[in-house]
Amino acid sequence: MTAVCFDISSGGVSGAIFDAQGEIVRRVESRWHFASDKTGAATLSAETIVDRFKIVLQDLVVPASVETIAIGCFMHNCVLLDVNDQPLTPVFTWLDQRGDDGVTYVRRHLGEAFHERTGCRYHPMFPIFKLASLYVRDSALITRAERVGSANAFLFHPLTGSGVEDYGMASSSGLFNLHANNWDTTLLQLIGLTAQQFPTVKRRTHVAGRITRAAAGQFRLCEGMTVITGSGDGFLASLGSDCENPSRVAVTLGTSGVARQTLSKPVLSVSAGTFCYKADENEFLIGCASNNGGNVLDWARSIFGEPQTASADDLPVFIPLLHGERSPEWDPTLTAFFRDVRAHHGAAQLAQSVLEGVVFNLSWFVEILQNTSGHRVSEIVLSGNGFLAPSAPRILASVAGVPVLMPADPGAASLRGAAVCAFQALGHQLQPLKLEHVSPLDDPHLAIRYQRYKELRRQI
Repeated sequence: MTAVCFDISSGGVSGAIFDAQGEIVRRVESRWHFASDKTGAATLSAETIVDRFKIVLQDLVVPASVETIAIGCFMHNCVLLDVNDQPLTPVFTWLDQRGDDGVTYVRRHLGEAFHERTGCRYHPMFPIFKLASLYVRDSALITRAERVGSANAFLFHPLTGSGVEDYGMASSSGLFNLHANNWDTTLLQLIGLTAQQFPTVKRRTHVAGRITRAAAGQFRLCEGMTVITGSGDGFLASLGSDCENPSRVAVTLGTSGVARQTLSKPVLSVSAGTFCYKADENEFLIGCASNNGGNVLDWARSIFGEPQTASADDLPVFIPLLHGERSPEWDPTLTAFFRDVRAHHGAAQLAQSVLEGVVFNLSWFVEILQNTSGHRVSEIVLSGNGFLAPSAPRILASVAGVPVLMPADPGAASLRGAAVCAFQALGHQLQPLKLEHVSPLDDPHLAIRYQRYKELRRQI
């Protein structure tokens, strides 16, 4: 029993073949960069996604013995398609900061009821606000749209001839009503769209279709292979980290930084700054998400070099709001800053304070989740390539106050989550993920700097 799984992430497309034990047999990656400009745009062409998907498939050389395929995709994206299934827009990504007029338009009509209906927040990253902005500026474009969906749903069409969305991708769009358990008709009416223009919403283990004869030739796959719906990368990272109960929190440090807790019921709090998405039929994901993760670490490396890992009692504190922020403020205009910088601090110390700031932010997120959900956390499970930085996991273990666990390959969590979906759809359960305890750093000053970080952050 084998499956081929994909993670269409902010950084590119990763693909892997998994055996029945959930071990990766072969893995391939193709990187990309979003098209961006000074207006805040951050988009991909739909053609680029399909082309890179093909490249990864070709490099994987999927054998005929592979039984199923499951796809995960970066969250909070959307694309409009015409009657011929041709893109009318690029794929708007979560890093695209445009859509303020869409936020204003929806807020004027719904106020605080928006979070209570959808679990999402007033922030331009959500697809609802991209679509609302298009409606306000160019309603003719909305009128031309035959279909609207995520990049994941877009890919299902050339593969199977049909399109579906799972609960997670639908819920994280800002267009899904948590109480009605379907696309929100009031929101759709506000932006001139109907539920018929959106994919049918199914479970992440649903068989979305089978590889058609045309797709078999185009993508070098076996005709008739089952295609599983999968989900968004954040949902799959939690699933792939074995964090399906409230006592375990999944913390991801990739391009962005996120902490997520799985619950059996939605928890909606306007004041806490958390999001709450429907993850599956009887699962909800409450969390805090930052625009600032590995992208901030890359920025610091390019300017300051590698962090200084030696203990120091007076390192500066860095608030990593380089790309505005989502949780808990949901304010794209926020900016990053250092505090307590002195003349004797050099580039290595500044680099270390940036790393600490990014990790402190994640620890703070875990505190917010516990206070909001009412469920205490007994373990944190790490995922994302950002935790390959040697001291990053140990900084978190030093300040989080609960045990921190890490797999051997933290960058494979979303891929493994897709594999869990694939094998569950086939009636097969994977073995528990192998995890190692992370040792805290021997630095008593870390806790002091973390408290200083929280004081500064709360002032915002």
